Amino acid sequence: MVYGVCRHAAGRRQEPMTIDQAVQCLWMFFLVLGPLAAWLGWRRVAASRRLRFFLLRRAQAVEGWRAILLGVLLVLLATLVWRLGRPAAYAILRPTPSITPTATPTPTPTPSAVPTITVTPGISLTPSITPTATSTPTPQLPERLVLFFQETVTPRPDVLFSPVLVTDRLNAGNLAVDPREEFSDPPRTLYGAFSYENLQNGVRWTALWYFRGEVVCYESKPWDGGTGGSGYTDCAPPDGWRVGDYEIQMFVGLTWKVTGRFAVLSVRPTATPTPSPRVTPG
Repeated sequence: MVYGVCRHAAGRRQEPMTIDQAVQCLWMFFLVLGPLAAWLGWRRVAASRRLRFFLLRRAQAVEGWRAILLGVLLVLLATLVWRLGRPAAYAILRPTPSITPTATPTPTPTPSAVPTITVTPGISLTPSITPTATSTPTPQLPERLVLFFQETVTPRPDVLFSPVLVTDRLNAGNLAVDPREEFSDPPRTLYGAFSYENLQNGVRWTALWYFRGEVVCYESKPWDGGTGGSGYTDCAPPDGWRVGDYEIQMFVGLTWKVTGRFAVLSVRPTATPTPSPRVTPG
């Protein structure tokens, strides 16, 4: 059973397990084996009382109490893994930071020479419009949010975020269950799950949910989740989800860290009530 849960946590495509998934599988392994060993030990102690010979009865009882003690130790190990496993794993194995895209300006094309017509003068050729160079700028916080920032804690320069995974369900460890890039008839609330490292309590963090350049959800507050682990941001647009592409931008302080994208393919239509006919007395 534990092996099947661990395979499901690794994903349907058999991708490598993350640190959080490995810690969760180890915790479940100890949590299942501990009570099982204690139960088998208790059955062995109870069975020893029915033996006639003292030496056999004592040997079987000792084995049963050893199994009970092993079960208690496994439950204690499961508790330690649940409380200390994730911080210890992140202290030893650092997550790989996401690659920050840099804006690459497109060079302006050199205008070509216009050929001269030597035949009978006619309508002169009008030069075509020269394309303007475009670039993808680094995301910035809206000015209306920056004006209200009054921060006392400066973010560390080595803050790391994993890619944002969008899902409609989270498990007990704030990990995404069945994350997707496309949603059909999504529920009222969607979640953007991520892992982080080197954050400080009190540092301002901000999550912006965009739809066609318009902010539909945002949250901005001091961080209180510790230096490493798993977190999430959630969104339930006041007007509901609309068909199209969405983007999630994550900031620490005034610095952009990571962007996640997903699409809504269809939205379940909302039923409108039909007015009942009213009878007017004559």
